[in-house]
Amino acid sequence: MDVDDDLVQEAFLRFLRSTSAASLGEPQMRGYLYRTLETLIVDRWRRLHREKELALDTTSEPAAPGTTETDPDVTLAFSQLDHKQRALLWLAYVEGFNHKEIAATAGVKEKSVKVLLFRARQKLAAILKRASPRLEVL
Repeated sequence: MDVDDDLVQEAFLRFLRSTSAASLGEPQMRGYLYRTLETLIVDRWRRLHREKELALDTTSEPAAPGTTETDPDVTLAFSQLDHKQRALLWLAYVEGFNHKEIAATAGVKEKSVKVLLFRARQKLAAILKRASPRLEVL
């Protein structure tokens, strides 16, 4: 079983243990499961980031002054977005949800989704650009 399966299984277990899950309609159930899974993913990213930092602190030599990172860590850049922006980008580009589905899952108005996605993409592009100024971000 890989990590993705473990996260999905944990989300379903939390859903089944929830006392309020039985009273939810199908769209609310999907939203509940999505938010639970999203929380588990964020927790995992944070844990991996901390572990990565600890590993770098103990095994790497200090960086030479004036050197910059040329290959930006997209996961780190993604983690710098706020929770809602990560969720919107994930739903749109990983899950392939349309604006109506994103609105229902994220709890925002359907007409707001396009603007919120635009802002999230702009912020992610700015983070990536700062990480590597030579990187061409669309």
